[in-house]
Amino acid sequence: MEGILVALGFLAAVVGIVWLRARVNHVRLARQAETQQQLLAKFQSGRELAEFIETEDGKQFLRQFESDRNGTILVVLSAGIVSSALGLGFLVLMVWEDGFLYPGVGTTALGVGLIAAAAISKKLSDQWRQSAADA
Repeated sequence: MEGILVALGFLAAVVGIVWLRARVNHVRLARQAETQQQLLAKFQSGRELAEFIETEDGKQFLRQFESDRNGTILVVLSAGIVSSALGLGFLVLMVWEDGFLYPGVGTTALGVGLIAAAAISKKLSDQWRQSAADA
């Protein structure tokens, strides 16, 4: 019973850390969007905006909107590897303590799912990028 509580406590801590990180990213993105909106509001006409976009600063501004697909895929892959390793660690602990089966299987399954999701995302991202280049 104690092993299950330790595993659940650890999982709760991980979930809390992930939630806090997501919250911080959300606040940062909201501030960034507000700043971008204020910058775009300063242009009086479409022509001024088009001239700005042709400048190096304008091109850099547009690059902010491109998604970092590989970075996102690497984060998911890393989470999957860590989760799988943690789950396997729980399963190894079953040798000495009872009660680690469910957390071990659940955490390992989560890790394998995240790794599969990263692999599928990478494959789809490459296909989409290739389709866009062909068009």
